[in-house]
Amino acid sequence: MVGVAMTFRVLGPHERGRFAPEAWGHLLSLAGTGAINSAELEHIIERALMQIDGRITLEDLRSLLEVAGFFDASSDGQEQTVH
Repeated sequence: MVGVAMTFRVLGPHERGRFAPEAWGHLLSLAGTGAINSAELEHIIERALMQIDGRITLEDLRSLLEVAGFFDASSDGQEQTVH
């Protein structure tokens, strides 16, 4: 059996002070569960850094994910459906 290499994202010096721990943990959780892939994670990080001034909070991140079209079920606990 071939093992799967696990990778994780480490914040660079210019990013470290921007993400609140809760926001960064949420991104890692989404990536860890497979809800987003590594390319999407990088895109979200770059977008957050460009569009949000100052500290990036969990609420900021959830709003960004919603606007970007990523479903974030943890934001309100309810699944959305389209009829």
